[in-house]
Amino acid sequence: MLIALALASHIPLDALNSYGVHPFYPLDSSWYYGDAVFIFEPWLWMVLGIAAAWSSRGRSAKLAAALPILVFPVTMAWMGIIPLEALVSQAIVGVPFAWMASGMSGRARAAVALTLSMLIIGSSIATSRVAHAMAVNALGTGVRGRLVDVVLTPNPSSPLCWAVIGIELDERGGEYVLRRGTMSLAPHWKPATSCASHRFFGRRDARLIAGGHIALTDEIRQPLQRLRDLAQADCWTRAWLQFGRAPAIADDVIFDLRFAERMNQNFSRMRLKPQPAAARCAPNLTQWRVPRADLLSE
Repeated sequence: MLIALALASHIPLDALNSYGVHPFYPLDSSWYYGDAVFIFEPWLWMVLGIAAAWSSRGRSAKLAAALPILVFPVTMAWMGIIPLEALVSQAIVGVPFAWMASGMSGRARAAVALTLSMLIIGSSIATSRVAHAMAVNALGTGVRGRLVDVVLTPNPSSPLCWAVIGIELDERGGEYVLRRGTMSLAPHWKPATSCASHRFFGRRDARLIAGGHIALTDEIRQPLQRLRDLAQADCWTRAWLQFGRAPAIADDVIFDLRFAERMNQNFSRMRLKPQPAAARCAPNLTQWRVPRADLLSE
């Protein structure tokens, strides 16, 4: 039952991040992206972990379950992935919750943990909608073409900080533009340059736009016709495009800008093959709708 529940919940939870899910094929061939919850959100880790630890049988089992709850956020704070104030907030909430949970029955403890998790997820989704509207307004100013997508990833335990990628289609200019940076919902309280995503992936010469809401790190211009030619003629690229949401091409490699700062760090990278090799297409491909169909259709 636990395995079945884990499998059943995995796809809805993955639907909350920028990786996206593709659950309804062949009835629906579209991707769904929540762009709302970090893939390892410490707040969810803490709430569910405390409930799991107290539900374990035996002192050793409880300790083994509780140890990751303590080590994970402390390690992330030590590495600078989450801010110190977030760690303090989790301790302020987590210690009383652990004390309360110790006196509950297993079912009550699970119900409270799931309710708190739903509140965390719900608030993250609401904040994501605010962040999306702000990013569209900020990145849409001054574009020559059309803003076709905004990819958002919240910084862990930092609801004010978001990694953002804007994708512009400039049909008349014959290009599409990927703009990447870090956005702060409240730059007067939390400057975008102080967010973890900027400190890890940004640069000192980042350009502040939209009144300091976004620290823009990259502006990558890509020839539109090359992407369309590859999608038409190269079956390997066509297969890759069933997954790629922010495609970029450099040095005969195609990669997805969502997943790393540099191309050689990116697990989505695929070397573009010479045409004779490309004729040997990968077998067993689906007919999924490609995320960037808006770039491929003229």
